[in-house]
Amino acid sequence: LFVAELPEYEINTMLSAKLCLPMRYTRMLAQLVHQKTRGNPLYCVEFLKAIIKENVLSWSVKSRQFTWDDTCIDMHTMSEGVVELLTRKLRQLPHDVIASLKIASCLGQINLSTIELLDLGWFVPNLLESLESAVQEGILEKAGPLFAFSHDMLQESTYQLIPKEERKALHKKIGMSLVQDPAVVDNAELCSLAVDQMNMCRLDDPIERALFSRLNLVAGKQCVAASSYEQARGYFEAGISLLHANPWSKQYSLCLELYDMSVISGYM
Repeated sequence: LFVAELPEYEINTMLSAKLCLPMRYTRMLAQLVHQKTRGNPLYCVEFLKAIIKENVLSWSVKSRQFTWDDTCIDMHTMSEGVVELLTRKLRQLPHDVIASLKIASCLGQINLSTIELLDLGWFVPNLLESLESAVQEGILEKAGPLFAFSHDMLQESTYQLIPKEERKALHKKIGMSLVQDPAVVDNAELCSLAVDQMNMCRLDDPIERALFSRLNLVAGKQCVAASSYEQARGYFEAGISLLHANPWSKQYSLCLELYDMSVISGYM
């Protein structure tokens, strides 16, 4: 039995009738329900039952009408069924959108400042536009300047679309793009993001190894300042692994500082 998806205006009509409220009042609720269920009638019913059970949608004695919290509904996780529908849709998306999603899957989440660094024509012609398209499809969610996957399973499914032999190269390409920003050393979030990407790769070039050994030291210190000592030690150890074969003679200061900070963070 095939059940067609409900467009947003039909969901709004239904909600308006059932909640006894004008359609202009229920329009935002209908938009959120459609976003979370992709218009599937069965999922719409289940989603509404869930938010009623959790008292996110409830009758207000004071105002004598149904009320709801848009923010709480927006934060409500998708059902597994909706995630499966979106996962099947992934491969049907335009090539540029899939390519953009692959980049996002490497990062987990991506903000506008990061997009500006990546949107240099190296990846897709217009990264931001492609990510916006993914939001319209329900694959991504956008909160202010931040794009994130609607569900962890969608991120994992997208990452699996990247051939295994190409993953390290993509991580490296992203990391090298991010360090083009002169402020990378002073920007804790950007520095960690770049280092995390490069730590997933094999680096053979001595210049690149020296650069990211130092950036691991910077990222580690930033974690220490934030009291994230276990994460900090991970950066220090990664930095040590990138040192020259004879670091005490070739990179004495960097080597000494990495080992010192690794020991210190291990005892914190």
